Amino acid sequence: MLFTQALRNMDDPRVSNLLSYFLIKYIMDMSESCVTCGKKSQDYDIECPCCGNYYCSGQCSRLGHNKQFVHHQWTEYKHIHGAIMSLDPKVRVVTICDLNGEMMYSGHREGVKNLLTSKESKESLELAVKGWKTRGELAPKIGKGKYVLAEYEKVKRLTLPLGNDHLLYITTEVECDHPALIAEIQKLRL
Repeated sequence: MLFTQALRNMDDPRVSNLLSYFLIKYIMDMSESCVTCGKKSQDYDIECPCCGNYYCSGQCSRLGHNKQFVHHQWTEYKHIHGAIMSLDPKVRVVTICDLNGEMMYSGHREGVKNLLTSKESKESLELAVKGWKTRGELAPKIGKGKYVLAEYEKVKRLTLPLGNDHLLYITTEVECDHPALIAEIQKLRL
């Protein structure tokens, strides 16, 4: 109703200016601000799938996600899981956990049979986290870990860092080309 009255008074310069301001400010302004650096642009197409934040570059996205990774909940972890599963059909399981071994997300490829009980899987994850933290203590001398590979008769297990506070724990078929998989995961820039 107020808008209709304003249209009737378009001859009034105050109404005309107010409507122009409203149109430009709220309807025509399609720009977004990068949540990491604050730059504003209409060209931002890097949007966080779980919270809708916009980033001006992949670098700002990584910085923002590393600072605020805790806020990324189930949907973000599910997105990461799906991205890794899509890289190679020989990936069996992707688990994302924090450095205390708390599972954030874990999922199997459809049709894959568990080789371990859930208790055994949890113990295996705890051992991987403990090993990662132990190796991390040596980082000042030998550098930060890039990944750990354990190859068994029936599966391969990969442990990779995800930001500074999380790990990817991935199980694949023995035939998986793990160097290629690792390279593809690193290209995702999670």
